[in-house]
Order: sequence, then C-alpha cells, then structure tokens
Amino acid sequence: MKKIIIVTMVGTLLLTGCGVNNQSSSPAKIEENTSKESVSTSAASTPNTLLFETSDKKIAVYGTQKKGDLFSLLDVVINGETKTFDWSNVTNPSFYPQISVTDLNGDGEDEIVIVLTKGTGTGIHDSEAHVLKKDFTEIPVMDAKEFVQNNIKVDLKTDKDIRQYTVSVDGQKYSFEFSESDSSEWFEQPTVQNIIRYGIKDNDLIAELPIQISAGNYLGDAIVRYALVDGKLEPSKIEISKEGSSL
Repeated sequence: MKKIIIVTMVGTLLLTGCGVNNQSSSPAKIEENTSKESVSTSAASTPNTLLFETSDKKIAVYGTQKKGDLFSLLDVVINGETKTFDWSNVTNPSFYPQISVTDLNGDGEDEIVIVLTKGTGTGIHDSEAHVLKKDFTEIPVMDAKEFVQNNIKVDLKTDKDIRQYTVSVDGQKYSFEFSESDSSEWFEQPTVQNIIRYGIKDNDLIAELPIQISAGNYLGDAIVRYALVDGKLEPSKIEISKEGSSL
C-alpha cells in the first residue's frame, strides 16, 4: 500500500475569461487608493463596471481597471462610501463577485463577505474570500489549501485494473474506487491546488476544495469551516463530502 500526502502541484493551465459590455458609473470616491502594491499604468482605462450590488443597494463592487481578462482594481461601496482595493476578478459575467452579509463571529454586527474569482478554465477555479467590517476594516482569511494538505491522508491500493483510495481525516475514513481506464494520466500525488470555492453556510465561512487525482477524477470535496481566532478567520474543521459542490 502506498502512502500518499496532498502536495502542491504547479500546472500550466490557461486561465480564461471573456469581455463584458454592461458598464455603469460608480459612486464618487471619498478615499484614496490604499493599495500597498504599485498599479501598472499600461492597463486599459475603462468606465467603472458594476459587478455586484446587494438588493438594498447599500453594498456594491465595481471593476475600476481592466487589464486583459481581469479587473485588476475593484471599488467597494458600503453605505455610500467607497474604497479601492487591489483585488482582481475575471471579466466573465458568469464569475462576477458574490457578496454575503452575515454575523460571522456572533458579536451582533454583520460582516461583509466578498468572494472573487481570479481565474477559471479546464480543471481550474481559483477564488478568494475577503471579509470586511462596515468601516472597511479587513479581517484576514487564512489559507485553506495548506490546512487541507496538513490534515488529510490518502492511501492508494492497486489491484489489477482497480485503484482503491482511502481518505482519512479526523478519525473518519472515506473510500473511493476507480478503474485504471478512467484516466490516461493519474496524478502521482492528489492535489487541492487547482480548485477552491468559498461561500457561507450557517453563518460560517466555508471553503470547498475538490481533491483531484487526475484531470477529471476526484476523491470528493474537502469542506473547510472557518472560525474567528485572534482577529483572523482560520480553518477550524474539515470533512469530506461525496455529494459534489454545494456552493
């Protein structure tokens, strides 16, 4: 029986996106760009594009600078005030930002969760979560990929043309079986580096990471639940789901 650990894989995957035509004027800014990184002056100048707005119109995200298939600067509007962040999101309208307003830490005050999509393509979905208070203070969100890598173990047993995988996490074991013919190129090591999705469940921030063993085969999804610890949102629990994406 082989012992397999989740490791980082670097692929040459092509990120794709498409242009967008629905453009809208954003509210006037009252704050300067506070980005710590320099912004390329070669990016195309484009009118601000409304990417998402809550139903009460109190919170919105605008794309303010377009660079190729990405909006490379985003304006966040909260109750009429605007702040620019050096966040990015693809220009494909199918993957525009999503906003959730919920009390993540039970203190009686809502946080604003903004989920961005930084890249999409065949076998890849790279998303990112940012959590803001209403005064634009950002609560750091720690890395879910590293947490999964450090907390699950995958065993592989091969028998003739059958591949039997066992995923172990928190004392639980999950079994998966594949035929060798299911893929022409199995990964040497399972990976959670290519796909990550974020969402809200039961007032908790959730990350969902499919465990890939080939370009089209998975050992379910690693579901990571976050908790607020010392002012940061840190991964606290992990489970395996065989049901497919729920976000």
